[in-house]
Formats: sequence, C-alpha cells, structure tokens
Amino acid sequence: MLKRNPINEEMRKAAPSRIALGGVGLLAAALSGCHPNTRLDTLVQSASNPSHTYRATIIVRQYYIDGKFDTSPTTYVLLDPYTAKPDYGNGADFKDSQIVIKTSQCGPLAIQWTDDSTLKVICEKCGISLAAVGEHPTGMGAVRVQYEGFPEMSSWETAPRRN
Repeated sequence: MLKRNPINEEMRKAAPSRIALGGVGLLAAALSGCHPNTRLDTLVQSASNPSHTYRATIIVRQYYIDGKFDTSPTTYVLLDPYTAKPDYGNGADFKDSQIVIKTSQCGPLAIQWTDDSTLKVICEKCGISLAAVGEHPTGMGAVRVQYEGFPEMSSWETAPRRN
C-alpha cells in the first residue's frame, strides 16, 4: 500500500479553494475588460525618404473575433519622423496624425518615395476606389502624398446607366 505524502495531502485539500479563487480572479478580469490582445499586426513594408527625415510604414492588422482572426484585415499606411526602425507594439493605437490611409477590402499596398518630400501609396490589384477608402490626405506636414492604382469605382459598385 502506498503511503500518502502529508504535503501532497495538504495541497489536495486546499485545491478546491485555489480553484475557486482562480475562477473568481478570471471572472473579475473578464468583468473589468481585461483580456489578451485581440489584434495581430504584421509589418509589410517600411521605407525612409532619401534624407532620412521621414519614414512611411505599412501595417496589416487582423482582429481576433469569436476565436479566429477576421478575413478582412485593416491596412494602415503610417508616416512618422525617421527613426532607425519602426517601433510599433502589436495592437498599438495609432495617432490620427500618423495615419496616411486606413483601409479594408483593399488589395496589397506598397509605398515609394519619389523624392524627399513625396510619398506614393500604390494599390496593387486594387478593388476599392479612393473615394470608398474615406480620408486620404494629399499632404501631411511637409510631405505630399500621391495615390496610384486605385480604380475610379470599387469592384462592387456598378457604373451609372447611360440612356
């Protein structure tokens, strides 16, 4: 017959109270809005202008909803003063002053500096019109922003009928 270890016996007796406290802790965390990060960011491209005074960055953000990542991620093009490398924490909130463009349901985006003060945002295989994207500034501070590859109409829109 096996001898019971007195230490294990004490832990076994205390286990139900630890489980109850753990459950209360999880419930409190859930009620307080504390949850793991529900956003997954992927750095797609980052490029500095020729004089290294500004950096443009493309980040694709997926949201974790109902136990899986959504199928329509949001793409951000950000503009910041130059630093050695982009330093965005996963799921970080971006300032409005950083966002050049924010879009969903868009083909892959690319960025290109045409000169020291002109940033080109290029949509490859784009299915969304620039008008449907929403806000898209043509300038941010000293930087001009140009857009290329965005169709006149989104792929789901129909052309007006001509009579």
